[in-house]
Amino acid sequence: MAVKILVVDDLSDMRMLLGLTLRRNQWEVIEAEDGEQAIELARAEQPQVILMDYDMPNMNGLEACKRLVSDEVTAHIPVVIYTGYSASHVREDALSAGATTFLIKPITPARLREEIVNLLSR
Repeated sequence: MAVKILVVDDLSDMRMLLGLTLRRNQWEVIEAEDGEQAIELARAEQPQVILMDYDMPNMNGLEACKRLVSDEVTAHIPVVIYTGYSASHVREDALSAGATTFLIKPITPARLREEIVNLLSR
């Protein structure tokens, strides 16, 4: 079974960059532009990992994460929230919302791969 990763970001360039990095590891990538799309795709596609931006229009990463972890269909999927904000409360908010881990941009390809591999080995 191929590893499927859902990348959620309102910026198409960021989705493309993350997608390229993930595909180099032979992982399948699906994409969403906001939290609402992320929830729909997560329910339908059942990815092994969700990478989600913290700050997005319509439904931000925190709200989407809360909904994903409270939904029995998606609660088992690890959620990685990432952002360019480095304030400690942002990390705390993400983890309180149910994120499995939290990354601060810029994220190197090696760091991203390491986080995904760690999540997949749980």
